[in-house]
Amino acid sequence: MAYAVVMAGGNGTRLWPRVRKDSPKHLIVHGDETLLAKALERAHALVGKESVYVTTNENLLDTITANIPQELISKVYTEPAVRDTGPAIGLMAARIAAVDPAAVIAFLPADHVILDEQEFNKVLKAALKAAGTIDGLVIVGVPASEARTCYGYIKRGKTLYVEDNGLPVYKVERFREKPTSQRAEKYIRQNEYFWNSGIVVGRANLILELLNEHAPQLKPGLEKIALTVKTSHGEDAVREYYTALERIAFDYAVLEKSTKIHMVIGNFGWEDIGSWSSLAKVSTKDTDENVFAGRAISIDTSNCLIAAKDKLVASIGVSDLIVIDTEDVLFICNKARDQDVKTLLKRLRQVGWEHYL
Repeated sequence: MAYAVVMAGGNGTRLWPRVRKDSPKHLIVHGDETLLAKALERAHALVGKESVYVTTNENLLDTITANIPQELISKVYTEPAVRDTGPAIGLMAARIAAVDPAAVIAFLPADHVILDEQEFNKVLKAALKAAGTIDGLVIVGVPASEARTCYGYIKRGKTLYVEDNGLPVYKVERFREKPTSQRAEKYIRQNEYFWNSGIVVGRANLILELLNEHAPQLKPGLEKIALTVKTSHGEDAVREYYTALERIAFDYAVLEKSTKIHMVIGNFGWEDIGSWSSLAKVSTKDTDENVFAGRAISIDTSNCLIAAKDKLVASIGVSDLIVIDTEDVLFICNKARDQDVKTLLKRLRQVGWEHYL
């Protein structure tokens, strides 16, 4: 049976000050809905409501359940500690395998913008079908249009076969996580590399097997979780063993190491909302490439993202700026420097202003 797990953990610090400890980035509104709501809709269309689960950090549970339909609250699971995507995927694979050992699971990040929902559904159905039959995982590669250093890159290998809907399934020749700008430029020129979308599809038991093989430091804890997760004291055991796991991304734990990685290409208008600039790329713009959220009036203003609540924004003669106004913070940044937000947050900690985080 096919399942979808919407991964709604993490905060997304580069989207500060709108994103805070108690307000994760997947609750940012894009269009007329939150990113999380749209991710759930895509998951429902893919596998049906009964087969959709949500996983999130324990400290975000109340925030997440307050922003999803009532009937989905029982499908929300928490990670007892922040341990990144390696343990998080392993935990949900163990949970689902305990009730359906033959489960095929699509792990879908909650912070993506997808512009072509129909194509997304087509590609993910192909990935689910492939993952149910081949000896390996299937990831979704997105055509790389520019040399971004914030994404992992996938080198396409030989064609394994073509699905009934015409989508090829490829072997992955190489996976490289977040290269330097020079290496990313080289990848773009070679025309064989794709962005890693972060979408992972695979059989639950194989996911656990690959984690145990390539991240042996996780093996003892994950094996104990798998044995106890559905027992009467399962949740207590999950807390004990999960908290002791090493923090590691699934990309580093498995994708960079395993030879059992395959790919389908997802040309469905994808953007991982990891920064204000990435949000601007998929937002409605005026004729001067500006994105205004709220009431705005401007003269000679171009390529700006300006968002303010409950007030008029007026600008003259500025360009390439990000301006975000919240109740307690006014954030101003050159668009080319929005990846430096993490450094700014370190400064806040250093001066003791953590209440702004």
